[in-house]
Amino acid sequence: MALDGLQDILAERYRERGNKNNYYNPKVNLVRYADDFIITCENRDLLETEIKPLVQEFLAVRGLTLSEEKTRITHIDEGFDFLEFNVRKYDGVLLIKPSKKSIKSFYDKIKVTVDGNKSAKQESLIRLLNPIINGWTNYYRNCIASETFNKLDHMIVRKLWRWAYRRHPKKGERWVKHRYFHVKNGRDWIFGVEKESKEGLFSLMRLSEKKIIRYVKIRNDANPYDTEWESYFKYCETRKMLEHFDGRKTVERMWEKQMRRCPVCGKSITEDSQWIITNTIINGKRVKYLTHGICCRITDTNKWSLL
Repeated sequence: MALDGLQDILAERYRERGNKNNYYNPKVNLVRYADDFIITCENRDLLETEIKPLVQEFLAVRGLTLSEEKTRITHIDEGFDFLEFNVRKYDGVLLIKPSKKSIKSFYDKIKVTVDGNKSAKQESLIRLLNPIINGWTNYYRNCIASETFNKLDHMIVRKLWRWAYRRHPKKGERWVKHRYFHVKNGRDWIFGVEKESKEGLFSLMRLSEKKIIRYVKIRNDANPYDTEWESYFKYCETRKMLEHFDGRKTVERMWEKQMRRCPVCGKSITEDSQWIITNTIINGKRVKYLTHGICCRITDTNKWSLL
């Protein structure tokens, strides 16, 4: 809230002006998230001599100061880190990638988890690592991250190989590999455990399995409170849910058939809510439905909200 108004000051002072013959655009723009922000400009001198003092004066009135440690002026060809992303132009093409600091922090967390569970069961280690990997990849799945994901996959497999080989110093490498690593969907070196039940192989998530999805901006003039935009926001919700379902059209059709709600409790099923596919037998027929969880069991005695 304290930074509200800075964008208006910059927009008023450095606005586009002139005509076709004498046009001037300083390209001063502010991007802000909470207390982190960046300001773009067409030249370095304007940033150093005018914009930076203006920002310092704006903050001083509110009892704030710029962090000298975090504040720097750089060219887009050199790049900069913002919200753990690296923003940089390569031969004139703007690419946004995970920052080196974030990559190191992520891998350090993987190493600490693996080293701290040297004697743990393989299944337990997988259950500890999967949420870490899934959360990190979800954060970066909208940027240029495929190369980074592949590199980290290789680093994690090497770390797990050392973890596995250390547990059996008297066994050969082939035995250790066969014991801890498997082939799944044509891919080798999958760290996993063979389950006796129908579940099959319980494996570690690979970063490269996460599909890269380009971020789509919401239209600037879209208003969620205006009925004219209802179909647009319904489309946006469907697109997000399809991403949430990892492209599984069958699950999406099931969700649409249920009017996007849990048939037991009647609450909306969104990308933020947990859901499971429930198999049950109703009136002698096997049926499948999306429900919010085990708490929403479908039985003959249920008073269903939708069906």
